[in-house]
Amino acid sequence: MPHRDLMQHELMNGSLYAVLYQESKATTQDPQLYHRMTRLTRNRFIKPLRSDPKDLVASDIQDIPRVCRTIQDEWRADKASSSLNRLTAYNLSRCLRQRLEAHVAGTVHQRAVDILVTGCEVSLWQAEQFASDLQKAFPNLRIKSVSSNKLLGLYGQEIAVPTIGFPDAPTTNHLHDTIIIVVSHSGGTFAPLACSNLLQSATKNIFVVTSEWDTQIGKQLRAMDELDDQNEDHLFHTRIFSTEVGMRPAEPCSVSVVGTHQLLTNLFEYICVVILSDHRFRRVTAACISEQDLLVLERCNRENIDALCELVSATDFGRPLEGDPTTTTTALRGVGALWADHVLENARAYLLTFLYIFGTVVSGYPLVWGIFLATGIDPSSNWAYLVRLLDAAIYFWMPQINVTILRLFQGRNLLHRMVGRTVVIGDIPWVAQSAEAFLSKLFACSYSIAGLNVHSGNPSDHFVHRHTHRVVRGSLVVCGRPDGRLSALSSAEASVCLSVNQASSIQSLGGTCETVTIGHNPFKLPLSADAVFLRRKRPLFLCERMLVENDYKAERSASSSDVPEASRHGKLSWFFRRPSPAAVMDLSGHKDTSIRLSVTHRRSASALIGAYVSIEEETDRERLIQDNETVTVASVIDKAIEERKWSDQARKLFYALDLDGDGFIDEGEFIGGCYRIRSVLPSDELLEIFRLADKDGSGHLDYDEFLDMLRNTDLEIRVPPSNRDERGIVQVEASREKYFGEVLRKYNAGKLKKDVDFMLARSQHFSQELYESRIASLQRFVAMTVMFHEMGKRVQQFFVNISFGLLGYRMDRTHSIMRIATTASPISGADVRQRMRQLQLLKKVQHSIHVISMAFLQYKTRKAQKVGEKPAKSHDETNSQSSKIADFEYGC
Repeated sequence: MPHRDLMQHELMNGSLYAVLYQESKATTQDPQLYHRMTRLTRNRFIKPLRSDPKDLVASDIQDIPRVCRTIQDEWRADKASSSLNRLTAYNLSRCLRQRLEAHVAGTVHQRAVDILVTGCEVSLWQAEQFASDLQKAFPNLRIKSVSSNKLLGLYGQEIAVPTIGFPDAPTTNHLHDTIIIVVSHSGGTFAPLACSNLLQSATKNIFVVTSEWDTQIGKQLRAMDELDDQNEDHLFHTRIFSTEVGMRPAEPCSVSVVGTHQLLTNLFEYICVVILSDHRFRRVTAACISEQDLLVLERCNRENIDALCELVSATDFGRPLEGDPTTTTTALRGVGALWADHVLENARAYLLTFLYIFGTVVSGYPLVWGIFLATGIDPSSNWAYLVRLLDAAIYFWMPQINVTILRLFQGRNLLHRMVGRTVVIGDIPWVAQSAEAFLSKLFACSYSIAGLNVHSGNPSDHFVHRHTHRVVRGSLVVCGRPDGRLSALSSAEASVCLSVNQASSIQSLGGTCETVTIGHNPFKLPLSADAVFLRRKRPLFLCERMLVENDYKAERSASSSDVPEASRHGKLSWFFRRPSPAAVMDLSGHKDTSIRLSVTHRRSASALIGAYVSIEEETDRERLIQDNETVTVASVIDKAIEERKWSDQARKLFYALDLDGDGFIDEGEFIGGCYRIRSVLPSDELLEIFRLADKDGSGHLDYDEFLDMLRNTDLEIRVPPSNRDERGIVQVEASREKYFGEVLRKYNAGKLKKDVDFMLARSQHFSQELYESRIASLQRFVAMTVMFHEMGKRVQQFFVNISFGLLGYRMDRTHSIMRIATTASPISGADVRQRMRQLQLLKKVQHSIHVISMAFLQYKTRKAQKVGEKPAKSHDETNSQSSKIADFEYGC
């Protein structure tokens, strides 16, 4: 042994021997032992244990901005040579390109799953949102999110566990060479760990998103390439995406959830860049996302750090902000403190009742009896019986009396029911479910007298159906509202507001639930008890800019009519004065100060929908007036004649470009013809226009495709590609516009302004949806964690204070006494390794059968052709037989 010459210290009654060794002397004294050592300090692969703060949950929440900043820095192009996440992303891009090349060649199975994202609980909910965003961006790809428990039940059991109510089955999911992304905060949750092992029988393209590099799933995936003798460069085939959150002992998940969501946002951008970089991949995936959408998303992504710092009152270095907490944090903690009073009212009333009974019984003077005696009335009189009756009634109703006194003293609603509280969380699925898990774990160890029931739902879907019939006086409802100031989200916020109003309108004895809304649109619902407004840390979108411009015109018109004629030209400074900060429109985070309104405009979601519709209708009227058009039969006929003339001119242009007269325009004819008619567009843009117009990918334009191109090209949105740096490394740059859409307006200047503005505003709808799912929803989740933490902390501290520490409990623990890394699974994984070997062997056998069958069919075909007989099977029958054999494969 290399350490045989060192002194050994006997420990544990001789069952263990420890050797003390000085690392600084290892390179000179014992090189063999030095190379066997693992450095525990200054090792980026081993996260050091964090110090144990007094409040683990608060420490996690304050660390959120730092974690997000670190993840974003890891994905910068200048870190491409040193970032392990970028190295893993490069490996993922190679697998993705191979898959897309197969799509281009048409060799992908019709039921094949291109990207499968899996996980458990909170990880699964985030995986579902990630898969949803990817699917919307690339509709032709088949992207699915499936629970790891379902996968383990389908593929890891001798008798598959049926997924009743779900379409997942070995016959519906073809997993051969599928890109699998396992999402696991801890990297050791049982079901994802078992799936990372089991699914190796179907594909080698397996990746994991986890909290650090040294996890159980990471070890499983690293072993894949190390055991592959043919893979000599396995060190460069990393499969681990790490949030670098490390091991967090607090059960309520906050920073790990935010870190995973942040990493998935950067991964989403990277995948989009890979696909958009090749026009063939764009076409085969039917890409709905553009480079401009990525610019907008990255700008919002970067400025999101400032928003998170304001929410948690901490810097992006993990330190608390100097001075008092921000107004947003104060508002969130205020709501949390109020709800803590709701939860604690029974415990406080019980304590007051105990003190009253103890004091009156020991002293022998109940309240009314003491007053009775103090008045000097004879205790033997008949009035004594009435007095005793009143004291008995006070004893009986004492808890209710104390609750009423507490509500009067604290200024809370007197009509709430005096029972245990229920909290209902409404938001988009991943936020509502993650916040529900966070809050329920905060109160897992709380005493039953201060217990809490927690539910969640989607206010745009099933929230009303599941919870409104159970609304009682005193139910606590918190709803996250999308930013309805964006035209793509105004209807979403309107549906959320309608759900809140429907829940709040259910009354009993004049009381109803207590509702708090959290969102960016600074408009309080009349039926809600309170509203917390999050500051907008981003530029305006074009639709918001158009609304501001419209308000500016209306304000200017009204001001001009109020100012006397003699003073309109001499007092222009009166109108363009600098308004006070309180009078400026809510443009927090708005970098464009070219327009300032002297009146605050706050609109509800319904009013925003009406405002956008009004602007569009006004634009239509202005266009009709400008063109001197009237909606008459004659105008319609004239319009049809004009359209016919345009079509005739388009047909002449088509024939002029079709040099060989075959009825189609190929790429060379299109570019050469455009230069002959003196086009100012460069060849690469002409080539891009041609490829976008070639919808069927034939390499030629027929007349209908050419006609559609002419109709759309006049309003074509063109922005320079900016998804790679000067070295060709993938890098999504952030938009530098004063407002989103400024560059689009510039590139489309000189056209019908109103038409272009509306078309460009609609073109931002997908980027607005991405802003909601990747950025705004994350801010609402963090806001809920701040609010719920204040609520749980006050309840926890109450029992510590009244019992001098004897009855204290820790809200960062649960009764399961199980860490996140050992979360159990309802599906057994005892036979996973054996099952994996069986599936690998079955796959090889079925592949051999497929190869032999195809070779035999080809042999029979050639033999029949040689003897001049009818082939045994036609080409279509051969392909049909091949597909049947492929379908026989076990999900691979």
